[in-house]
Amino acid sequence: MKYWTIDKDIREVIGSGDTDKWNMPRNVLLVEPLPAKAGFAVVAKTDLSGTEYVADHRGKTVYNKAKPLDSKQVKELGEIEDGWTLTQPPHQYVTWNQKLDDWQTDSQAKYEAELQQVTDIRASLYVQIVDRLNNEAKMIRRVEGNEAKAAEYEAQANAAYLQIRADNPWPEVPTV
Repeated sequence: MKYWTIDKDIREVIGSGDTDKWNMPRNVLLVEPLPAKAGFAVVAKTDLSGTEYVADHRGKTVYNKAKPLDSKQVKELGEIEDGWTLTQPPHQYVTWNQKLDDWQTDSQAKYEAELQQVTDIRASLYVQIVDRLNNEAKMIRRVEGNEAKAAEYEAQANAAYLQIRADNPWPEVPTV
């Protein structure tokens, strides 16, 4: 006699066997289950009278529509819970667009982050290079009294300042 074994907790069909009716294991399915289907688990009905398909996203990562940087692994059978999606956000500057059922770039947030990044890079380079050259020029002027040498350092500081700006341009303002 053919039977199908099921997981005792979630009733998922996990195997099959053959035996006589006297050696039949407990809690088995005696009707042939539905065929396997991609993205679904075959689960026995509560009364063991048949099977049904249940969405199976176990092991997949889902992303929070309200907080795109939050994610978690799916551990149980069933549909994805409300407020979560299987669609991975392309970057952190997105919001969920219900109409498109997809992520949409938050241009303003992206612009502000890029602007802050350029500001930070410029500030760091100014401190490391430009300010040091200007301070050296001031000290040469004050201590050595060598105006020509001080002017050379100031010219280097000015060139470095212009190069830093050229290498780190401001991002373009997003169009609304």
